[in-house]
Amino acid sequence: MRQALTRVALAVASLAFCAGCGGATSAASSSAASSAVPPAATGSGAGTAASPVTCDMRPRTPPGEATSWTHPAQSFYSPTDQDIPTRASLDHLLVKDDALVIEYSTRLPAASVQALRDWTYLQTATVAVPGEDSPAVRAVIASTELVCDGVDTVQLSELAGSRTFGQVTGHGEAG
Repeated sequence: MRQALTRVALAVASLAFCAGCGGATSAASSSAASSAVPPAATGSGAGTAASPVTCDMRPRTPPGEATSWTHPAQSFYSPTDQDIPTRASLDHLLVKDDALVIEYSTRLPAASVQALRDWTYLQTATVAVPGEDSPAVRAVIASTELVCDGVDTVQLSELAGSRTFGQVTGHGEAG
């Protein structure tokens, strides 16, 4: 019970902290926990009152199954980590594990990276890895891609929540 309360407190703190994580010049908003429909759901792409981050959600074709993969050892990888998952391992997570894979720009402000790290560790079947410099954040599940110009944990949570858990079958380890 104590661990669950700690997780809830961290999630609330992360959401409040990340309200202005879109970039170096973003200002935090007092309405971080707003119930407004995110732009990704409306297709407008504009930021909300809760977040200045602009995101675009679009369908994607799931990748093919990789023959050589491993499950990641952690949920968040920094650019200095030596064991960052391979593309084949990330594709396996998308296809076989119904995971959320996030690639983030190493040019994000430190506060945005920390907010993403904190959020990632509170999620199920989620892995964040350093990616290209543009876009700032690319989050994908097998059938959907969310591309953002900053970190918006509300929209990431909605994408994560759109997965259907319980559909994964046992498949062991590959190597």
